[in-house]
Amino acid sequence: MFSILNHVGFNITKNKLQLVEVVRESSKYCLENVDEHIFTEEFDFDLSESKIISILQASFNILVDRNKLKSKNISFSLPLSEFQIFEIPYEKSLSKNALKEHIKWEFSILFPTINVNDYIIRKLKLTSFENETRILVVGLLNKTVDILLNFSLQNNLILKFIDTAHFSSDSNISLVENRKIISIFIDNEICYINLYLGKGLHTTKRFEIVDNNLLIKLITAFMENQNIAFDNIYIASTSDIDELKVELESLLNNSIEMINPFEAIEPSESFIQNAHYLNKANSFSSAAGICYRKF
Repeated sequence: MFSILNHVGFNITKNKLQLVEVVRESSKYCLENVDEHIFTEEFDFDLSESKIISILQASFNILVDRNKLKSKNISFSLPLSEFQIFEIPYEKSLSKNALKEHIKWEFSILFPTINVNDYIIRKLKLTSFENETRILVVGLLNKTVDILLNFSLQNNLILKFIDTAHFSSDSNISLVENRKIISIFIDNEICYINLYLGKGLHTTKRFEIVDNNLLIKLITAFMENQNIAFDNIYIASTSDIDELKVELESLLNNSIEMINPFEAIEPSESFIQNAHYLNKANSFSSAAGICYRKF
């Protein structure tokens, strides 16, 4: 039965659609479904709206035919390549409108070939060791939001959240005061790093993946340059990263934890365990993370 208390999260990659659904049972949320479907053709948000919705709908139909949805609320995590992300300093004295204009100006300087008015802008205050004031700016095309909204309406679902695959995955990490955490996310040919100080994001970093050896050197150099003793290091990806994890642990002389989004949630009474749940939990960290968002 559909319920406004339930929530389904979808992670969209260039080659598959992943699903995690939670339902409300006995005053708590339980895991209802974990599944994925491989696209028959490579997915890209640069395609026409009709083509994008057609690809998503075909995969959606297959997933819900296997296991009917019980949720009215839907959210999406998307590849980081769909977002424009950058850090900028700002003056505390700026008014809300002045800061908005400052962000637009910085956006136009960094990305002179695109129109900032075509983007929905989100800003996040970054934590610092000193009194510096910085924000992280995240931009997503209005067109992308409209497409996902139309897809949701077409399926009689209520769109709640859209976020990056990395921030969605990080929703599975428990951030604690006075702890320093590194989160590594591998998304196709790109590696992203989020550094958290306590409960706040401190900085981010992006590396193109040429090969594992170079990537490992870049990650270790970044961490060493921070001059921080990290309490925890996490890693997640929609692809196989076992070999990379082992090599990083060896060079860093530190353990790295693969995010498991299912270890802290109980299965529902009707949940059927499958290979995704048992063997590929880490690859569902983004779909699960966006699904677990409060709404």
